[in-house]
Amino acid sequence: MATKLWRGNTGSSVLDLQQKLNRNGYSLDEDGVFGSSTYNAVLDYQRKNNLAVDGVVGDETWGSLNRTTVPSRPTTGKDVLTGVSDETYDKLHRLEEGFKPSEAVEAAREVQNSLESVRPGEYRSSFEEELARLYEQISGGKDFSYDAGQDAQYLNYAHLYARRGRETMEDTLGTASGLTGGYASSYAQTASQQAYGRYMQELAELMPELEQSARQQYEASRQRLTDQYDWLSQREQADYKRYLQEQEAWQADYDRAGKEAETLRQAEYNDYKLRLQHYTSMANAEQKASGGVRANTGAAAAEEKKASLSSAAAQSLHRAMSNYFKGGETARAAALAQQYRDRMTPAQKQRVRKLFADNGAQIDL
Repeated sequence: MATKLWRGNTGSSVLDLQQKLNRNGYSLDEDGVFGSSTYNAVLDYQRKNNLAVDGVVGDETWGSLNRTTVPSRPTTGKDVLTGVSDETYDKLHRLEEGFKPSEAVEAAREVQNSLESVRPGEYRSSFEEELARLYEQISGGKDFSYDAGQDAQYLNYAHLYARRGRETMEDTLGTASGLTGGYASSYAQTASQQAYGRYMQELAELMPELEQSARQQYEASRQRLTDQYDWLSQREQADYKRYLQEQEAWQADYDRAGKEAETLRQAEYNDYKLRLQHYTSMANAEQKASGGVRANTGAAAAEEKKASLSSAAAQSLHRAMSNYFKGGETARAAALAQQYRDRMTPAQKQRVRKLFADNGAQIDL
């Protein structure tokens, strides 16, 4: 098992890492220090070679860096594995080129990438302005004070009692004058004024009741504002809760898609290591059995014809394109379809065309 390296390590293993990275096109100082430059180079290398992008150099990254021990088309004697059959040589040759995730893994990763298109945006309250207005009314309202001159109810009563008082005063004055032959008298004046005063006294006695009524209306008005504020606050909280649930659901989908892609990649990588170990052992066994006499021809088999897109990869691509459509990114969905069209079966192409048609778009496959 290769030495695992990460940021901060030093020594000969880091120097070996830097030398291998430089042979892959990087320009690192070969100082044996795993610093920022080496860390960024590792991330870039892992990304370009479809490895787990974590900046940690483990078995998978070492295996990728250590590949290319056999040329792609060896023909000279020194390039031929003595005592190994063509079939074994070809299998080993392909495996030693390094681990390459399948299109199913790439498509599964595309599902996670596409989910960025449907990520919920920042929360925007539909009630913020109204809540602010109500809060200002509640917190900025004046304390209760009673001013009869501003009380419509009091003014109505004052008008009513004043009119009735005048009517009673006039009736009293007319009655008293009739008793004296139609001549006004001090008695008549006094009696009429007393009748008017009784109405004014009744109006004065109503003041506490009117003030209490005004207080109740003031308190009821403030309570309505408070109730409205509380009701809107509850709606705000429910709205924000739904938003959090959408965020959590999206994050769960995003994490699940990443986990599915990584699980598939890890399974393929484990299978790759087993096959590499198997054919390495077979080559050693064939060399030992032949005594170095039998040799392969030195020519790797013809390139394997690319198989049609697997059903798993096609399903992942369909999910990814659906996400792009939901996010309004039709161009990205089209680019993804074009990227894999040469590998699609007729049935897979038909399904993609239907997806585009259902979303009001067309695709030429």
